[in-house]
Amino acid sequence: MAAAGSMAVNSAARLWGPFRSLYDTVDAAVFRKQTGAAYDLEIALRKHKPDFISLLKKPAKNNAHREAVKKATTEGLVVQGEQRTQTLSQQFISEALIISDLFDMNELAAVELLMAGENQLPNYPGLTRGLVAVLLYYDGRRSLINSLRAMIQAREGRTWSLGVPSDVVYIITQFTDQLIQEGIVNKILDVIKTMDLTIELDKLQKERALGPPKHRKQVTDMFNEMKLNLAESIFCLACQQPLRKSDTQRLIAHLKSDNSSQANASLDPVTLCLLMSLLYCFDVSILEREDAEETVQKFPFMTDASYMVDLHREMTSQQHWINPGIKALFLFAWANMLRQLSQYPLPQGSNEFCEEDEHLMDSAIDGQVFNFINNSVLSTKEFFQEEFYVRRIHGLITDFIYHMPLKVKELRNRGDETARIVMAHQNEGLQTPEHRRDFEELLIMMVNLYSEDTLNLELSLDYWCPAEPTGLQESMYHYRPPPRQVALYKFVRLAGDLLPAPLYVPYIKMITGLANSPQCAQHCFNLLKINGMNSGGSASMVSWDHIFMSLNQYYTSLRRETPSAMEASHAYRAVHNRGISAHELDGIIAVLKLTQCVIKQNENCRSAVWENQQWGVNILLFGLIGCSIPSILKAELLKTLAYLAMTPAIAANIWQTLEIAQILPTIPTTTEQTCGIVVELEEIESRSEEYHMTRAFLLLLNQLTNIPIPAALGAGYRPPGFDPYLEFIINNVFLKFYARAYKNTEEKWEIAVCTLEIMCKLLHEHEVKERDFIDEEVEIQGGGAVPTNKPPGHVLLLHMLNDSGLLKMILRVLDDSVQQFETYTSFPGKKHLEKASLLSLRMIELALEKEEKFETMIREAGSPVMIATMDKLLLSINPRSRTANHLVNIAKFVMFNTLLPEQAFSASRILYLACRSAPIQTELVNLFTVDENVNRGLMQGFVECLECDEIEPILNNKHDIHAITPEEEFSTAHIKNATRQHIIQLMLYAMEQSAPNLAHWLLGFELRKPVTKTNLQDPGILGSPKTCLHSILTLLNDGVGSRGGPICLTESPRLAELCYHLIYILCANKDTTSPILRYLRTAHDFLYRQLQHLPFKTDERGSSCVGPQSWLLKTVAIELRLTSLNRQRSHTQRLLHLLLDDSDEAPNFALHAGVTDETDLSGWDRESSMFVSGAATQNKTIASSGKRTRRKLLCLLDSVSFSQDYPEQLQLDFFDPKLIEQVISNCESKTENDVIYCDVRALHRILMSELNNQQGSLMAGQRPLIMGEIQQILGTVVLRNKVRGSLYTKRQSFEAWRQVAEVLLTTCPEDVLNGETRQTVIFELLQDLLLKVATDDSLPELTAPVAGVVLTLMANLLQCFISDVNQSERVTQATGQYDNTGAGAGDAPVIRLTRSTWSQSAGSRTLFATSLQIVLKGLIDYILKTSAGSQRVRANLYGALLYYLQIAQKPETLQVKDDNRTVSRVLGSSDTEYEQLSKENLSTIMAYGDNLMDVVCKDACDGHDIGRMLALSVLDMIVSTDVYQQWLTYLSGKGYLQHLIDSLLQDDVELQKILQPNPDHIRVLYIYQSKMSLLTRFGETTAGAHILIRCGVMQKLSACSFFDRRPDSDRSVNVGSTERYDDEFIPNPLARYRILLSSAIKLCLAVLTSVGVESKDIAAQVMLFVVTHNEVFTTILRDRGPTLSLAALRELALTTSLISRANYHTDLGSEYLDNETAIIEFKGHRARIQRQMLSLLPRYCFSEKFSKQLRNMDQTQHQGNIDVQAGIILAFQEISANLISYCKSLLTESATSSQYSRILFGPYLDEAGARDLQTLDDYSVSSLSTTQTPNLGIIIYQLKQSTNQFMTVFDSHRQHEQKLASLSDLSTDDLKEFSTVGNTEKMSSQQRQLLAKKRLQQIVRVKTKELQHLAFIIENCLFIIWRHLEYYLLHCVPVNQQPLAYQSHIKRQHQIRRLQDITGTSSVLEDSGLNRSVLEESMQGVTKEEIDLLKQTAPSHVNESLFKKIQEINQVYIKSRTHFGFTEAVLRRIKRLMRLHTGS
Repeated sequence: MAAAGSMAVNSAARLWGPFRSLYDTVDAAVFRKQTGAAYDLEIALRKHKPDFISLLKKPAKNNAHREAVKKATTEGLVVQGEQRTQTLSQQFISEALIISDLFDMNELAAVELLMAGENQLPNYPGLTRGLVAVLLYYDGRRSLINSLRAMIQAREGRTWSLGVPSDVVYIITQFTDQLIQEGIVNKILDVIKTMDLTIELDKLQKERALGPPKHRKQVTDMFNEMKLNLAESIFCLACQQPLRKSDTQRLIAHLKSDNSSQANASLDPVTLCLLMSLLYCFDVSILEREDAEETVQKFPFMTDASYMVDLHREMTSQQHWINPGIKALFLFAWANMLRQLSQYPLPQGSNEFCEEDEHLMDSAIDGQVFNFINNSVLSTKEFFQEEFYVRRIHGLITDFIYHMPLKVKELRNRGDETARIVMAHQNEGLQTPEHRRDFEELLIMMVNLYSEDTLNLELSLDYWCPAEPTGLQESMYHYRPPPRQVALYKFVRLAGDLLPAPLYVPYIKMITGLANSPQCAQHCFNLLKINGMNSGGSASMVSWDHIFMSLNQYYTSLRRETPSAMEASHAYRAVHNRGISAHELDGIIAVLKLTQCVIKQNENCRSAVWENQQWGVNILLFGLIGCSIPSILKAELLKTLAYLAMTPAIAANIWQTLEIAQILPTIPTTTEQTCGIVVELEEIESRSEEYHMTRAFLLLLNQLTNIPIPAALGAGYRPPGFDPYLEFIINNVFLKFYARAYKNTEEKWEIAVCTLEIMCKLLHEHEVKERDFIDEEVEIQGGGAVPTNKPPGHVLLLHMLNDSGLLKMILRVLDDSVQQFETYTSFPGKKHLEKASLLSLRMIELALEKEEKFETMIREAGSPVMIATMDKLLLSINPRSRTANHLVNIAKFVMFNTLLPEQAFSASRILYLACRSAPIQTELVNLFTVDENVNRGLMQGFVECLECDEIEPILNNKHDIHAITPEEEFSTAHIKNATRQHIIQLMLYAMEQSAPNLAHWLLGFELRKPVTKTNLQDPGILGSPKTCLHSILTLLNDGVGSRGGPICLTESPRLAELCYHLIYILCANKDTTSPILRYLRTAHDFLYRQLQHLPFKTDERGSSCVGPQSWLLKTVAIELRLTSLNRQRSHTQRLLHLLLDDSDEAPNFALHAGVTDETDLSGWDRESSMFVSGAATQNKTIASSGKRTRRKLLCLLDSVSFSQDYPEQLQLDFFDPKLIEQVISNCESKTENDVIYCDVRALHRILMSELNNQQGSLMAGQRPLIMGEIQQILGTVVLRNKVRGSLYTKRQSFEAWRQVAEVLLTTCPEDVLNGETRQTVIFELLQDLLLKVATDDSLPELTAPVAGVVLTLMANLLQCFISDVNQSERVTQATGQYDNTGAGAGDAPVIRLTRSTWSQSAGSRTLFATSLQIVLKGLIDYILKTSAGSQRVRANLYGALLYYLQIAQKPETLQVKDDNRTVSRVLGSSDTEYEQLSKENLSTIMAYGDNLMDVVCKDACDGHDIGRMLALSVLDMIVSTDVYQQWLTYLSGKGYLQHLIDSLLQDDVELQKILQPNPDHIRVLYIYQSKMSLLTRFGETTAGAHILIRCGVMQKLSACSFFDRRPDSDRSVNVGSTERYDDEFIPNPLARYRILLSSAIKLCLAVLTSVGVESKDIAAQVMLFVVTHNEVFTTILRDRGPTLSLAALRELALTTSLISRANYHTDLGSEYLDNETAIIEFKGHRARIQRQMLSLLPRYCFSEKFSKQLRNMDQTQHQGNIDVQAGIILAFQEISANLISYCKSLLTESATSSQYSRILFGPYLDEAGARDLQTLDDYSVSSLSTTQTPNLGIIIYQLKQSTNQFMTVFDSHRQHEQKLASLSDLSTDDLKEFSTVGNTEKMSSQQRQLLAKKRLQQIVRVKTKELQHLAFIIENCLFIIWRHLEYYLLHCVPVNQQPLAYQSHIKRQHQIRRLQDITGTSSVLEDSGLNRSVLEESMQGVTKEEIDLLKQTAPSHVNESLFKKIQEINQVYIKSRTHFGFTEAVLRRIKRLMRLHTGS
């Protein structure tokens, strides 16, 4: 086993994976400075210490391992972490052995590398596993070396500090000290010595281990990086503290034998680094610091006495050095060190060497140390990239000048002597002998050292001193520079004194190099100015006066008269060097370069040079250019003009002079000869193949175009404008630069860069304007009008948007660039080619940006210009490749993202803009995928861009990489991050397009199959390539699971936001949602792991994480929704548990959510969250601890901010604030998200243009102040942009939280989120929300969406309380159903259930009583706070308040059950929880007094229609609970009620309009409904009804004309139709009318009910309303509509209900009528209505025909949630009950006894035996006349039918109640039947049970109402039958009897009745008002035969069978509802009548 274990293979590769992890750990601790990294670092260093000690030592070969590998094809190898051995293929083994032999490493290590290479193949597309293994081998070694370098760099020392935490520094210092003791320096040098790139590449090439060019470059770069980092490790050690003596000696020995100089004598980077390391060992400059004493004591020359001795012996030994210059430099440094140490105490024996410093310095100078520094050190390109290299050489030179002034003087003297000798030989024409030029070399070395200040160190400032003050200033502001600076300045100044001619040029070059910064340039200018004539005497040779005087003399001598016409053509051909020798030319060029440097660096110097009248720079320079001088001199003159043009005022003058000088001929001439620079370019420079003047002229044009081109340029002589110059740039230079020959290849691309820079700038600054498309003409000299020139940007756009030569050349440059860059090799001009390709890309990018507006302007202006869209041009055929690969070439720049980050950024922008400009997604995908190599390379390029590890810098404006100035230089980090962002934005836009699109390709979705069928996999699985999706997920998952959370939020917050946005878009897209969510869920558990870190923290840099958090929450909402719908319960439950869990078992890294005490919640009810039923134990634990974790959902809400700080208003001195605001608004535009942003670049351009247009000396002085104000304006605009972005982000943040909260509460199954937890969560959310909006700093625009969330939460809260009732019912039904099994059949089993159910539901209201009141208070406070704000917000709040108030209402099930309770149980009930909650609500509401009343009432009377409706509904709800009627008093007292009633009449016209077939709107209908509902609520109380009557509500209703506009009924509606218009969103006219009428009738019924039906006054007003609209009610009562139309039946039911309560009084309405005629007419209408009512009786008797029609209806047909069939039955029964009630009322109103009561029905009983009453023609409505009376048989028939139906309904009611009680026992078929859902729909059994329960409850409620209606009809029918039988059998005198007999009969009956009646009945006859004629009228038509027939037929219809049914009904139902035995009494009387008078 041990042997097997030793041969186990590490699949991570021991030579790669561990080292990568090590570097990541070191990087996190040292550079990223992550908290908590010290522990990981210590463990890693302890683990890898042997690797550092044995530095890059590979595991040795082993024969046993080799044999094991060879046998792996059969026996296999043990892999760590796997159970079984893994067999390998023979090819794999062969490759592993090749790698083992190639790198001389252990065979198992080679196998590991190859296995790792195979695993990493997706990251290296196009390579084999062997090539990848080679890369991993070098990458592992590089990681180890980089770790070593990083740790050494992190050591604290004398030179730098990285700011690493002290604990990390301590660990690193201890570890590196141990490595130093172990001889790490020697090991590093040994490794460096063995590393040879040529040998390594040959070895790799021999074994075919080098792949394509990119692979070769990667290997080369890693090898060079390793070697350089090893050297830099020593350099870092030496910089922080000098090396030990032994290490120093070893380093010297290594450099002695070093022979790695390059071909140009420059040192290679490794040797240079080691050289600098040794120089830092000799650096003692720290001795000059005051605080350096402690540090110096640790230096070896202080601690080791032999250090100086041994090293000095080493330096002075005569051993051979391969490179003598290195020795000379060391001697130079050692001599400097000795000179400095001579002033300090040293160990004994060391001071004697300090005296040899002069000798050593002479040796160094003799060794040509300055020449070596110049040629070998400074010529190395890496030198100026490293700050500490430059500082060390600068220190050496300044130390030499400062500490050895005599040696410097000696060099100067020797230089002067040499110069005299040279001059003497030159004067005599002799050859100059060889001589030493040490001083000249020193000067030249200083030029090369200081002229290139790429790092902006400004070290040359040490050489300059300010002018010494004089007079009073000396005593007040005297500044004494340090001695070193004084000495260096003295060197500069004295070096120019008495300067011999041979040293003039070197000295001028030196001060040119020293003037490399604005301050230095000013000092230099002052020095040369002081040396001039103004100081007295003759001017020094080194002075401005001398320079310009000499130039003027040259100009005077060279100019001549204007040449003749014959000579004109040769003016620029012959070059006459008359008066200028080669030495003079060098001098002129040198002073011109000095001038250029000074004026380029300092604007003040520039102005001073230009404005000096004595010098006449303008005329002088242009004059010299016109002379016959060499092209190179002309080039320098043009460059000088170019730098002068950096000042706008000067540039304007130069423009005019340039136009006059005609350097570029712009004015057409009569001759055909051309001259000027065109001739210079075509004939002179092209012949010489050098283009100095052309490049200089392009530079001048480049500088001149930095300011707006003068509009009148060239006016008067030619068409004004820039066209001639642009034509020269394009046609003469750019289009021909490919065809010209070049002596220096670099110059070719340099010219391309110069031209492209100008064109790119012109195009960038061009704004497309309408006037550019209008042709205008101007007059020129010589007569005639010519068209004006267009702006150059306009011309360039025309070129770019056509297949022009310019575009072709740009595309050719890009094509060549791609071909060159794909070789991954260096070539001449590479730097300029890179710049040219970038500018070419920028040209295309700018054209795409401006294309849309350009096209729009062409169309609007009607211009004849023809253009093609850029996308079509880019999709055109490339003539070089004969394929349409232009866009492919552009996209390929993304592949070079590491080498060319700017080009990759521009390419990504071009792709983005091209996709936005035209629908070319499909074409792009085809182009990118047609070639597999291109496809693979481009994909890898995009992936590499996204995987860039650069930390995202903070930009002033996150939406634009160009924050303020487009010229601003951006770092590589800026550009790379901007590239990543544009790629994500490209995918975001592409996702909006149809498939296949770029996003699908980049993210790895299927392109040739439907996107939904994509099966996303990890890279390498099933051949899946690595895509952008994998890179994005890697980026987002980095850091997940750690305490800090996702690293991208701190390092690249903007990119993180875009990535989360893309993930959300993918999840929200219908095509990609399924694949992406499945992949995220299964492969990464992405959402759950990310959600653990919410809410995201804001990092130390202040980067907001609100955006990423918002998109992530929106994605979580989608996941919750889909998993809930798909019944993926486990996924839903995990997410819910994470969001809602409040236990303290949260992950450690998520503890930042906060732990709070329960007492800290300000009295809010926070119930313990028992997420599942089994969490009781957990709940006890939390309760016992007294603390719990705040729910994550609430923590997320805490992270949402509703406040915002705004920038201050602009305070300007130079600009007009109003105009500036107007300009700012003009620069504003909306983004895709409707956020308004100001274009800062455009604003900056406008302001700078305005500034440049202001000229004059006054403006020149104030220019800095104006620039400061411009920066202030731009800063304010940037802040405004940030504020707008912040507001949008905050709104999005709350919107995301809202989506999660609402989805969580509305879609998650109840079994996952149970009722108690749901209620608790809703209360907590409501409370927190209302608290946040109640703060003073919350902004209305941010808090507005909160109202909608409060509305949703309140709706869910109401549903929770309703569900509680249902849950309680289930519990009660499961435990106590039918407890009264021994009771009689008449006891309803639901009674016992009612109390327990109510108690359960009321308990939850009691439990949350405090929370409910706090929520109510917060809600009302919110309403009051928004009283002056948005009406939409208040509308939502009113809706929430309505939901809240409904919580205190009893559910319908309880109300039904309460109706079933007996009187005794009602009296003994103690169920007051609902009433208690209503009282508390009312108390809370009333506590706000008139403020709330006033707000609600105002909103109810005025405002938005929806707000009015909701406010009216709120009033309705509050009034319903206001038992003290305070709101009613307020409404009536303040006039609001009167206003509402008056508005009914005011809305009359609008209400009439809505009855038209196509109204404009029907808003007034809903407002009318709300008003009538409120008035009805008032009318439900006695006081309210009287107030309504006093306010004249009935009069207003009577005056409304819309009641008379009843539309015609729809005759096309068939019998049994459900009238589909009721289901429509907008009801048809008839339905709208019925709504209007029903609301009025309900109000009348409420008033009548409240005041009592006996109130004749109210009844009279109601009947006056009815009579006023008599035609309407007559039409309704005529009932000619469809029999089973539910809407018509309900309308008729309401109408009959109103008539039955108001129209039965005998004397009514006389007090409201003016005259007798009106009274008679009123009575006539009443009589007509009465007859119509009676005529409806036969139609609304229960018949077989009605039952058959019902059976034919579709049982499943629904209207809303109401069963249509049930609705029809109830309406039919209600009509029948109303008619029977009306008849009963007429009987009881006419008299108190049957003897005197009005008789309504005849004595015939034929109808009682009819099978179907509605089939008898005799009783149709049309057959009933005013003289006909319905027969009593109708009532008996109705009684029979009612009794028969009652028992059927009762049995059905009982069966459904039993099923409801045993819901869990229902069969599948029953569940399917009652849930009304088919099997095909996905639904859990619990959901089906819930639907079935609701359906059963609905059926039970309907059956209960049917039983009530039938019982009412039965009772009233019995009463009517009894009255009529008693009359006919006892009191009726037939018409065919004698009058005397009649009178005696009356008398006898009167006497008999008096025996039975109580006292006082004798007056009844008198009071009744009935006389004999009345009685006779009532008995008209009744004969004795009819009476006898009645007696004969009555027993057959009113028989014992009927009595038994009625008694049974009374026993089982009626008796349980009342204590009064009315039914039994009436039955007894009917039986007695039948028995006594019929004999039955």
